[in-house]
Amino acid sequence: MFDKYPAYSRYRNLQLATPMQVGEDVFALQTALAELGFDVGVHDGELGPKTSSAIKAAQKNFFLVVDGQAGGATQKALALQLADTASRALKIPYDCFRGQIELESGYRLGNYSPVRPNGSYDAGVVQRNTEFTSPKLGFDCRVSISALGVVINQHYELFTGVAGTKRRWALAQGAWNAPAYACYIARSEGATKVTASMTLKPSLAARTTFEAYIANASTYL
Repeated sequence: MFDKYPAYSRYRNLQLATPMQVGEDVFALQTALAELGFDVGVHDGELGPKTSSAIKAAQKNFFLVVDGQAGGATQKALALQLADTASRALKIPYDCFRGQIELESGYRLGNYSPVRPNGSYDAGVVQRNTEFTSPKLGFDCRVSISALGVVINQHYELFTGVAGTKRRWALAQGAWNAPAYACYIARSEGATKVTASMTLKPSLAARTTFEAYIANASTYL
């Protein structure tokens, strides 16, 4: 794991099987389960009996069908519980996480993007760029969701002066993916802490695309 581009289906159900399922998505699932108090043993990216038992325990806890298959519903429940915990700790709206995670990964804990020409890709439930963050950290659900929250909160404070709390949080979410564009838009809308050196004027087409991203990520605000 972590030393080459992942090869598994990004949307596969994770379950005890023969041959054993192995991969970054299993590692991501293990980090989420362990953080929420379910015993998976070693975070080794191998879905063995202990991880299978943890899946069933989590499903029972979240009132889901207990079938041992960590598909979309189970992974979403885990991601949203982690988001709720992080939102409380960081004192930011829970729905900032919800919209962002849904848009970035569809709540799939081990999701990843197409590989770029330089070999990097976006990894994990919040899609961290491996050019800047190691794949292991990208696929660590707790660490990545917390990192997302820290960035959102930093930009929310940076965008003081933008009219409307909802708009300010929406721009802060967008800053996760394109901070220069978000800073430019925020400054044009009255942000008082963003300096000219922090902005990059997007083309009209790029701004339209980015505004659509912000709107989608902010659906639940």
